[in-house]
Amino acid sequence: MKNKDIFISPLEDFAFKQIFGEQRNIDNTKAFLKAVLNLPGDEIGKLTVTNPILKKFFRKDKSGIVDIKLEAKSGKIFHIELQVEKKANMRNRVLYYGARLIGDQLKWGEDYRKLHHVVSIVICDHILLEEESSYINVYKLMNEKNRTFTDLLKVIIIELPKLSDIEDENGIIWRWLRFLKCKEKEEYVMLAKKYPELKKPIECARRMGLIESIRDYYFHKNLAKIDDLCLKEQWMIDGRAEGMAQGLTEGKSQGMAQEKLAVARNALAEGSTPDFIQKITGLSIEEIEKLRD
Repeated sequence: MKNKDIFISPLEDFAFKQIFGEQRNIDNTKAFLKAVLNLPGDEIGKLTVTNPILKKFFRKDKSGIVDIKLEAKSGKIFHIELQVEKKANMRNRVLYYGARLIGDQLKWGEDYRKLHHVVSIVICDHILLEEESSYINVYKLMNEKNRTFTDLLKVIIIELPKLSDIEDENGIIWRWLRFLKCKEKEEYVMLAKKYPELKKPIECARRMGLIESIRDYYFHKNLAKIDDLCLKEQWMIDGRAEGMAQGLTEGKSQGMAQEKLAVARNALAEGSTPDFIQKITGLSIEEIEKLRD
């Protein structure tokens, strides 16, 4: 709780969405997109975080939620997807999301000319493209002569395991991807000192780490309270159970004693001697003699 230098991996789902998918942190997202797309100046313009849920036109349509969906003032759509774990049919999934983001733009009867560009950026913390050596690969719809059919859809695959620890010629994007791979406090500190543009997202990671540690602290603190309450409750249950058991034992003992006394009285009434009654009931001679009164 006292340590304020707690960082959390940007690849944690909630942290990634806080750093890049919150309107208040849109500067982080714009800087990241500018680096990935190698854009000069502020070509992206105003950028707005939009609803990540894909539309369903029919009840039986497949639902879908992308990680981060953004829309530029021009209408261009940017989709950022984080895939930490390797999943089957990932290439089909990427294409499906891109196609849905294009198809979802038009309303009934609208002209196809209103369609805007979609850029899907998929960040993988695993190897997806075994056939490629580069950590960043850009895909477009082109023919065998490398002529573009349409630029409505662009897919960018980034594979973090292929990223070298040594900065390469793609310096700006390398810095951002190196930030995503950070796991230790020392790595964050080094990057923040060397690259001023990373200070804000690194501060987000630190803040998220602190929030998470506080959440974890109070979770375990409350858990300890619950455990203590459960323990006390169990003690009460055990105490009640023990009391009930003891009551049953005492009740049984009292019942047996009453039965012995009843047998002794009947035996005395039939003329049996105290010695005989003692043998069959276990009562003392004194207890038997008192029954004569």
